[in-house]
Parts: sequence; structure tokens; C-alpha cells
Amino acid sequence: MRLSDQDEIYDSFEQYRHNYDLYEDIKSKVVGDLYNSFPNGVIPENTKDRHLFVMDCLRIKKYLTIFDDKLHCQNKNCCSYINYMLNKTVRTYEKPHESIFEYYISYINHDSNNKLKNLCESKINHIKEDKYKKTDKLYSIYYLYNLFISNKRGEPLCYRAKSSANTYDNIKTIYTNLDDAAFCKALKDFKNVFEANVDITTGKCHSETPKKLSYPDSCNNLLEESIKITPSSRQELRGLEAQEKPGGQSYPQAGNHMGQILDESITSPSTLDSTLPITLLSSGVSALLILLSFYKFTPLGQFLKNRIQKFKGITKKMDEEEYEMHQHSSKYHYENLEYNGYNIAYNSS
Repeated sequence: MRLSDQDEIYDSFEQYRHNYDLYEDIKSKVVGDLYNSFPNGVIPENTKDRHLFVMDCLRIKKYLTIFDDKLHCQNKNCCSYINYMLNKTVRTYEKPHESIFEYYISYINHDSNNKLKNLCESKINHIKEDKYKKTDKLYSIYYLYNLFISNKRGEPLCYRAKSSANTYDNIKTIYTNLDDAAFCKALKDFKNVFEANVDITTGKCHSETPKKLSYPDSCNNLLEESIKITPSSRQELRGLEAQEKPGGQSYPQAGNHMGQILDESITSPSTLDSTLPITLLSSGVSALLILLSFYKFTPLGQFLKNRIQKFKGITKKMDEEEYEMHQHSSKYHYENLEYNGYNIAYNSS
């Protein structure tokens, strides 16, 4: 099961705490005009326990209208929580659970409840027994821990923290082979919350309460598989994180840099094929330039030189004069450099 399956997401502890308080506040306030406004056609008048089902429907409306919009509801996982509470309630009734949910779904889809329909139309359904038991066990852990941290008398009630820890540790015994990644994630998140509590780790309850919760072994492998990403995706993720840091600059890690060096040092056969003609051409041009530079010192070069001189009527003496001219120019150049150096030294002094 993947973490992206929205219908399978469990409340985190903070979401549970928020939703629990809201529901406890509204569940006894469904009276008067709200009850009288219930559409007659949703649940037949002669239905056994009709009053109970009507009250359940009105609690759905009372609870969901607290949330401003769909995003607010999603952030608090409101649909999942109200669906859990409905499933918890119907299990106390004699009537089969599935048929009762037909009333709830019909009420949400009624024309007078467009907001409810937009928020949770597909999220209200009968939960299978295995999923319900896991949810109920998780929320029992939350409930006990919430009692522990909500004590208003100042002194922490350590036995409640211990009860929460024991209930958590029992999950490892009950579920030896968990295959629900969302459930494992919820357990992992609560473990972090519980073990960060100062009263439990170092405070007044540290001697009575386990400091560490026993996380199921089967969850470790399951979570690793559910969030596994390819090396290229991981590299892209690091790049995105670096870009998201304000004013930050992405610096390659040493390991990645070494990997890049190794990659660059290995030349593929296709690269060799594409670079070989260029290499040969460059070598040929270089050799030709060298031969042209030294042609005067070869017999062929001397022969060509004499032929050219005869054709143009140029005597050997012109070569000597040209040489002397070069010598004179070279001498003048170095004297000029010395003069310029002197001028620079003079002007700077």
C-alpha cells in the first residue's frame, strides 16, 4: 500500500487531537431547528432506530461545517476522522453496518448539503474490519497520550503515558506482518512525538514510563519500500532543495564530485568514434606545418629554393643582405627596449 492513497491516511496525533476536541464539542449540540430541518426522504419514517441515524447525519453536518473550505478539511484529515466516528458508532447498532451507511451517503448527497458533498462525498463509507481495528487501536494510543498531556492539575499522570506506551507496544504482537504503509507512518510519527516528551524522557515520569516505544520490525522495510526513489530522482530532489533555500547555493558533495570525475574519466566507444577523425586531421595539419617550417634544411628544400631564385633573378647576396637587415632590426629593437625601460625608470623616479 502506498502513502499516496488518500483514503488510507490515518490522523496524525495532532490531527486526532484537533478533530477529537471538535467532535466532542458538537456531538451533544444537535438539537432544535437543525433536527427539524432533516429531509424526510433520506430515511423512511418507519425505519427502526431512525432517530439515532438522523442524529448521526446531523453530527456529520455540524462537524463538517466548522471547516472553512476543502483545503482546511484536508489539512486536518477531517473526512477520515468523521468516517471513523461513524464506523465506531454503527458498530454499536444491531442493524447491519453497510445498510446504515446508505443513509449517511444519501444525506451527504442531498441537494441541501452541497458543502458536505464537496468536502467528503467519496470519503464516507463502511470501513472493513481489519482497517477499522487498526484505526481504533491507533486512536486508542492517541487518546491515552492526549489524556496524559492534557492534565490541568499540574502533576503529570504518568500511568496514562505508560498505558499509551503499552498499547503501542502491543501492536507489534498483534500485527506481526504489517502491509499498511500509512499505518506504519502514523506509528513512526507518534513514536517521535512520544519520545520527545520531556516528562517521559527526563522528567517526573521517566522512571515509570518506557522512554522508547517498540516500533514494529515489519514497518521498517515497508516504509523504505514505499518512499524508495531512484538515484537520479534523489539527485534532482537535492537540486530542488538547494534551489528552495533562500539565498542558498548548491555545492556538490564530495562523494558526488568523485563520482562525476570517475564518469568523466571513462570514455565510451561512441565518443571515441566521433573524436577519432578530428584527432587524425589535427595530427596531419601539425605534421605539415612542421615540414613547411623546416623545408630549407632538406635537399628538396634547397633544390626548390635555387629554382625559385633563378626564376626571379634573385642572387644569393639578397639573402645575406636580408639577414643583415634582420640582425640590424633585432639590435635596434633591443636598444629600443632598453631606452623605453630607461624612460620608464626615469619617469617613475
